[in-house]
Amino acid sequence: MTKRWMEKEFDHVYYDDEDGKIIGAVYKIGNQNSIWGARIYTEIEGILGQYVDSSYARVAVENYWDIHSRTLLEHRA
Repeated sequence: MTKRWMEKEFDHVYYDDEDGKIIGAVYKIGNQNSIWGARIYTEIEGILGQYVDSSYARVAVENYWDIHSRTLLEHRA
């Protein structure tokens, strides 16, 4: 399963290349140009935190999904 970043108008989305499902995003907070937020999308949307720059926010999203893929068992039919 490959995951990729795509730049959108106001943020960057992290998606699963296999099915196109958006699984994370980084975005500017309010009118602040220097503060970025990171969130993940699972069954429930989760906020990961606020970061000084978009690269840190992206790493937070990538790390979440890396850990998730190594620690949770998936049901495969």
